[in-house]
Amino acid sequence: MESICAGIRTYQVQLIPGLLQTEEYGRAVTVASRAWQTPEEIDQFVRVRLTRQERLAGESPIEYWAVLAEGVLHQQVGGTDVMRAQLHHLLAMAQRPNVTIQVLPFSRGAHSSMYGPYLLLSFPQMGSLDLVLTETPTGNIWMERETEVACYRALFDDARMAALPPTESLALIQRVVKEYRP
Repeated sequence: MESICAGIRTYQVQLIPGLLQTEEYGRAVTVASRAWQTPEEIDQFVRVRLTRQERLAGESPIEYWAVLAEGVLHQQVGGTDVMRAQLHHLLAMAQRPNVTIQVLPFSRGAHSSMYGPYLLLSFPQMGSLDLVLTETPTGNIWMERETEVACYRALFDDARMAALPPTESLALIQRVVKEYRP
């Protein structure tokens, strides 16, 4: 679905979204997940993830909007060097005209998206419905009923409105990068 969609909106509470991950961060997440057992399986999964990131570049890149709970920036994945590189990568990705990154700070308190991460995929065909994806340790759950999709659209709108504006979000990421100095 990702290969044919026109846009992705995502809310993440625990980790950097896959399309914004560095290879090292993605590898650390993959190893920790225990879903892939052998080095070959891990390598293949990381390669696939990196290939998927090509949708953010090229002639017709997708529109990508990520709202990250502040904890994502502090959840140390792969050690300080990996996190520093990952946060610098987020800052670089946010410079692309088709990528928007916002951080929902701890100080905002309770909000409607606290129940967990999700992705909303939209498609360019006239009249096509958006899809919602939630990832679990045992597989992905796709939702396509209009009532479910409408609920997640509202959740995302609430999350982006509660989050810091993109420029303030990038300033916060730059401050957090300093925590990962060698």
